[in-house]
Amino acid sequence: MTELEARRELLADPRRISPELRAAIEADPRLGALREELLAADAAMQRALTSAPVPDGLADRIVLRARYGSRSRWGLAIAATVAALAVGIPSYVRMHGRSLELARDRAIIDHVVQSVDELKDDGRVEPAALRASAAQLGISLRDPAGYRIRHLANCVIAGIESRHFIIEGPRGIVSYVILPGARGDDSERMLHEGGTSGLFARRGDLTVAVLAQNGMGREELESMMRAVLA
Repeated sequence: MTELEARRELLADPRRISPELRAAIEADPRLGALREELLAADAAMQRALTSAPVPDGLADRIVLRARYGSRSRWGLAIAATVAALAVGIPSYVRMHGRSLELARDRAIIDHVVQSVDELKDDGRVEPAALRASAAQLGISLRDPAGYRIRHLANCVIAGIESRHFIIEGPRGIVSYVILPGARGDDSERMLHEGGTSGLFARRGDLTVAVLAQNGMGREELESMMRAVLA
């Protein structure tokens, strides 16, 4: 297991660790220190979450989570913690010389490549539900006229709560991912992996990605991005 793989597993869940990850932690004190920091930060975050008053709009958010994807309280706490770490403590995201954005792009495309069940889902999501879910991350979406929204879920990518939705239209099935915590420049970039092509762009502090497995080129992906992003 490489250091990058070990850090990804720790960011996803530092409590439940595989034998391979345990061996990597024993061999590298930095990984052990990262795990302890994440566990301590999560404990503090859970105390803050459970002692806070019930926020406005909680009922609406519960309905969205119940229908289109849910996460445990543990997942919410660690996602919030890791988001703060990614912004405030760059030493936690050393990626063997890779830029942070490239590592985030690769985490997004890995998630989509591995989301086999999500690609098969056909939940017929309402456009209003998709807009409301994306608005929670501070981004506006257009109604994808002529397309069917097959899937919508809150996912954890690179340890951060994100949105993953899938649309089917004349060009086939296309995945969209919205990942908070973007840094770096605003240029668009392409990435290919496992038969999947992805176009990545920065929108404020969000990384927005459009990905397809049906041989779409950059021009088609750009068109799909414009069709949905307001």
